[in-house]
Amino acid sequence: MRSGALVRTVEWEALFAEGRLRTLARAVANRAATALATFSHTTAAALHGIPVYRDRGDRVHLIVPGEHTRKDSRDVVRHHYALAESEVVVLAGLRATGLDRTVYDVIRTTPMAAAVVCFDAALRAVAWDEDSRTYDRELAERFRASILERIRRGTGARGIRQARFVTEFADGRAQLPGESVTRLWMYQLGIPRPELQYRVDLAGGRYALLDFAWPHLGRWQEFDGESKYTDPDILAGRTAEQVLQEQQVREREVIRATGWSVTRHGFAQMVTFDAFAAYLRSIHLP
Repeated sequence: MRSGALVRTVEWEALFAEGRLRTLARAVANRAATALATFSHTTAAALHGIPVYRDRGDRVHLIVPGEHTRKDSRDVVRHHYALAESEVVVLAGLRATGLDRTVYDVIRTTPMAAAVVCFDAALRAVAWDEDSRTYDRELAERFRASILERIRRGTGARGIRQARFVTEFADGRAQLPGESVTRLWMYQLGIPRPELQYRVDLAGGRYALLDFAWPHLGRWQEFDGESKYTDPDILAGRTAEQVLQEQQVREREVIRATGWSVTRHGFAQMVTFDAFAAYLRSIHLP
């Protein structure tokens, strides 16, 4: 990866951007020029377990205190400004900016889609309870308010206009990066705003949560991410074929309960913004 740091090629190539950033951060930390250097921006997001959308994972961000003349290198972007110790946490033994500071930095400096993915995921980390499958709006709004306060203090800073929009738009009910990007692109295309994780009660006291629902249109949309069929944590010992069968049974039950129609998409329909727009036209979503 860099001088003095080796990784098996097959393992590196199997990593998503978040894993690459965490691995590279470890290598950089072993040779950092100062013990007070703090990982930030998308690198800190990866350390917090927040997805990093469409990042190659080959450069880490460091906040370095004081005045320095050292320039960025091939795999390190250095930021030279003050950082209070109250904004620093230690994650897996590495110094990183806290979650709110990390989100604030990311939503100002990355493309819009990546910014929304980051904020959605941070809100989910703060406010979503997987056991009860419920979303604590009070916790979510408290976190959102902390970012809004940073934006207020940072008026005139780089990317503040985008940060304001993303902060208002973010929603922690989005489960996957693909759902976050879907919601953003639907908004930009003028699609009626969907209900997220819409609950439908099924027989036997069970229920289903729909990714995107338009009750007034009598339809819902599901995002099928690859992780649903490949991530061991999601599979929980099941095969991809079993997950697909369970999904089909669930779909039939929701249709019986609601009478609504359903359509599905994944990243194959989201190669570009225009391709996604064409897909939405093809399924007659107004």
